[in-house]
Amino acid sequence: MTENEVQQIKNIIINLEEKKWHIPYMSELENHDIFWPILNSLDIEKKKDVKKIIDEYIVSKIESMKTKWWVLFKRFYEIDPDLFRTFRDLNEKEENVGSIEFQEIWKKVEQEMFKLEWILTERMLKQEKGLDKVVGSFYNIVYNFFPRYGKIE
Repeated sequence: MTENEVQQIKNIIINLEEKKWHIPYMSELENHDIFWPILNSLDIEKKKDVKKIIDEYIVSKIESMKTKWWVLFKRFYEIDPDLFRTFRDLNEKEENVGSIEFQEIWKKVEQEMFKLEWILTERMLKQEKGLDKVVGSFYNIVYNFFPRYGKIE
């Protein structure tokens, strides 16, 4: 892909992330009302390039954030990138939500998120003010990467 094509794909990813509140999947790009003609016209190799661009975008986003809740989420990513990737992949399709695999992986991710939430809020428990905002900001990050995080059976 040319540098202009790569930048165009990055701009589409950023645009959709802002509108949908999560980093889009290749399937969302291929089925988007406006962008589908561009993405469906790509050959197999270029589609692989787009998936790679999405993956690189995810890593760069995780690496670039500096707030405490981002640093904690980054810790989860660094400790178990396979769990991160597996759950990210399972979050792509709605029909995965009811699967046993989704439920089992979600439980592992949930346990990790609870640990990180505890680290984030343990010093704030005596004060109620601001606690909801901090927890909400943390889980906004979680949903940004795992849009079906809360959809369990």
